[in-house]
Amino acid sequence: MILLGAAFGWMLHALWRSPRPTPVVLTAAATLTALAVVSCLGNALSFSQITAGAGLLAGLATARLNDDPTGAVP
Repeated sequence: MILLGAAFGWMLHALWRSPRPTPVVLTAAATLTALAVVSCLGNALSFSQITAGAGLLAGLATARLNDDPTGAVP
């Protein structure tokens, strides 16, 4: 339980430091918080689609933007 809480806190910290626009970050934070509440009440994280979707959402919301017009990865 402590490890899951620490991961949630770390994700909120990463969203706070994210270079993405504010509406994207707030939507991701609200969605992940709602998922955490639902997971406390039931077994939502036992479904692989929900877990993968949460990971995808967190990754998209915290990713850095690539400003290079050639598309090269630094």
